Amino acid sequence: MAKQAKKAAPKQTSARRANTLESITGADALAILKVLAARNENLAQEIDAVAKELFSHVEIDEMAANVQMELESLHVEDIWDRAGRKRDGYVDPGDAAWEMFEEALKPFQDEVDKYKQLSMLQEADLACRGILKGIYDFHKESSTEYKQWAVDAPSEYFGVVLDDWKKLFTGRLPFPRMMAFLQSHCPDWAGWAMKSLRSRRP
Repeated sequence: MAKQAKKAAPKQTSARRANTLESITGADALAILKVLAARNENLAQEIDAVAKELFSHVEIDEMAANVQMELESLHVEDIWDRAGRKRDGYVDPGDAAWEMFEEALKPFQDEVDKYKQLSMLQEADLACRGILKGIYDFHKESSTEYKQWAVDAPSEYFGVVLDDWKKLFTGRLPFPRMMAFLQSHCPDWAGWAMKSLRSRRP
């Protein structure tokens, strides 16, 4: 009986470990990783390497499609929910529409920031261009009722993302590459976009 108990112990340990892993939330996992990285430099380097490996797959068209889909999901009914008289004052429908546009883009901009913090500038560059293409495609192709309340938002935030792209580089900016991209994927906005970038050089 004692021998059987000893044989069962590893299975019980594995089961407990599995239960622990299944109960960990995203926030828990982040906290645990930080503790492990602080305790072991080699493990910290391995975590860094794995993170870069996982995040290294960035495709412009895929990013653009996700951005466009997110913007297409904005509904005019949500404008009405946000607009009107509120406890802290009146919210204009146009302002509400712009706020929604900004919120829809934020996760994608956060992704660019993540790549920048990891010194993955190539991926950050690709992500920025994907966001630009997604905004442009939404502007050209969308016929949603929401869009009528945020007519200028696409071009305005297109400029914001261009600025984000410029801030990725500390040295000479790769203008020829961006110019070729804009002319190919965002032709109607390529002219003013490049003028805007040149006028904002540090």
